[in-house]
Amino acid sequence: MNSNSSCIIEQFGRLVDLTDKEKNLLRTLEKDPKHYASGDLICETGSSTTCFFTLQSGWAYSTRVLADGQRQVLDIFLPGQLMGVRDIGFNRSLSDFIALTDVEACPFPQRRITEVFAESPRLTDLLFLVLGLEHAMLTERVINLGRRPAAQRLAHFILEMKVHLNQFDDEFELPLTQTIIGDALGLSSVHVSRTLKELRQNQWMHFSDGVVTINDLDAMVDFSGFNRTYLDSLVDWPRCPAGS
Repeated sequence: MNSNSSCIIEQFGRLVDLTDKEKNLLRTLEKDPKHYASGDLICETGSSTTCFFTLQSGWAYSTRVLADGQRQVLDIFLPGQLMGVRDIGFNRSLSDFIALTDVEACPFPQRRITEVFAESPRLTDLLFLVLGLEHAMLTERVINLGRRPAAQRLAHFILEMKVHLNQFDDEFELPLTQTIIGDALGLSSVHVSRTLKELRQNQWMHFSDGVVTINDLDAMVDFSGFNRTYLDSLVDWPRCPAGS
């Protein structure tokens, strides 16, 4: 990443045209990047929530490990996302944050969010919009886990990731193992493998070596009941015009 680029500016810039002041404020959340190798623990459940993280590059995820050792993946984070903000009202982290690939993550103190809010009310609005989007994704994930059969669950998840990645191509990278996918969807890795085979045999999609190829998008949408509305943010919220 060069000195002028910023993943968080790119993410917020998809919602509105940012002013120079807003870009500079967001850049203060990307100072002092730290490198984490794939599999490294970025933040541990129960640790003090004195810092949040901006994911500058790479992928990460949050997870909770149950008493019997089973794991539930709660979030998958992409470059530009803020990690840990949902813990803002707690003294301790509620989940583990783990590097899915090699990542650069920038820790910043909680008070910096308050300072950014004070200097730019519009960025406050945008952050709430982003958090609302993440909440909507979690809500849809609950519906996936509770009500959709395995094949529909997996197809819906693949389409959600495609939209979340802002991918218009039918082929895109998805650096998730079958174990991670299973832990996100409440399925065993063996069940994920069988379900991927079913979707491939229907000639709807193919997933191999971290690359998804969608062969029949319409069939995937119809089969999974996917509706991207919950991923479309309300960009005309009151303070979104620049200069407010």
